[in-house]
Amino acid sequence: MCHLIMRVSKSYLKILLLNLLLLSSLEAFFTDISLPKVTGVKSVVDRNSIGFEWKSLFGYQNIQGVSVYRAKAVRGAKQTYTKIATISNRFATHFVDTNIEPNANYFYTFTTYSGLSESLYGDIVPVKSAPPYARVQLVEAKVVGDHTVKLLWIPNSEPTIYEYVIERKGSDGKWHYLKSLKGRLYPEFVDTTVNRGKSYSYRVYARDAMGMTSYIGNELKVEVR
Repeated sequence: MCHLIMRVSKSYLKILLLNLLLLSSLEAFFTDISLPKVTGVKSVVDRNSIGFEWKSLFGYQNIQGVSVYRAKAVRGAKQTYTKIATISNRFATHFVDTNIEPNANYFYTFTTYSGLSESLYGDIVPVKSAPPYARVQLVEAKVVGDHTVKLLWIPNSEPTIYEYVIERKGSDGKWHYLKSLKGRLYPEFVDTTVNRGKSYSYRVYARDAMGMTSYIGNELKVEVR
């Protein structure tokens, strides 16, 4: 009988320990209206990131940090907020979201938390990310010699542009990477890999050092005779 009780007790303790471990890994899910809300939120927008600043929570010693929620705007649908970050420091007053799309509408809100409790949502902050870079205008695609086509385009005016990517489409009807040229002021490319009797189309787009691209530019077609 004693052995049976001991086995039951050990099993109970294991279950209890597992539940305690599970609880310790959970994020806040109880709403506590006594916790301060995050207010005075300001935002700064870029193409691939959005920065936020809020009023200091320095005076609230009963909180541990701030949680960040985001919803992507969908026309005709209710906004669904998802937690995207937990800032485990009540002295922090800034956050940067780098996981966004250009030219997209988002809503953000913030909560404070303590243990397994969190505050009500704070300010709802609508934000629209900046659009991609302007498209590169390809102004000329010309056969200038045997097996040679020269391209000319207008350089992008954005100072953060790092390189241009040239793509070519041949008889298979698909676009293929051809060349990358570093330098915002670069205006031309000479293709020496064409064949007589073939048609080729070209297009160019710009890219910054972070990999953010411009809109795809116009295409020009040439006949190599």
